[in-house]
Amino acid sequence: MFLRIISMVLIFVIVGCNEGTLQSSSDLAGPIEGEASEDCESNRYKLLVRLSLAPVTLGGEDGCKVASGLWMDPYSGKFIQQASDLDVESVVPESWALRHGGRGWSSKQRRIFAEDPANTWLIGKGHGLSRNGRGPDKWLPPYQPARTIYMQQFRAIARKYRLAQ
Repeated sequence: MFLRIISMVLIFVIVGCNEGTLQSSSDLAGPIEGEASEDCESNRYKLLVRLSLAPVTLGGEDGCKVASGLWMDPYSGKFIQQASDLDVESVVPESWALRHGGRGWSSKQRRIFAEDPANTWLIGKGHGLSRNGRGPDKWLPPYQPARTIYMQQFRAIARKYRLAQ
């Protein structure tokens, strides 16, 4: 039971998922994934730094690439130390959002949705392929302790963007 509680707390911290953390959409327009901003921080960089459970190590020629840290994959419950072993995944897939009310979004609205920090989390490389754009009615993270938090975050994002559940 103790390990289950610790796992839930870690997932909550890693995913950063409570409705109080949801930011205003107007605050979310930033550089495109992988595109460097003026301060040399891509959205991926910011996510890796924000969600690491330990100090990150920087690399790359310009020192703008996160090389290592400590993250927990919410799909497997395993800890990952190399940033290159992680993918950025949307909690609510864009394809799902488009089918549930986002079809009329402008390209700017779609970008804001895709880059919303409350709608992104880090997962182990290749784990996102199993979801294939499905919502929680047809797919849940394989790691049991992450399921409740995933569903809460999914619902919060769907409400924020007025998507039909």
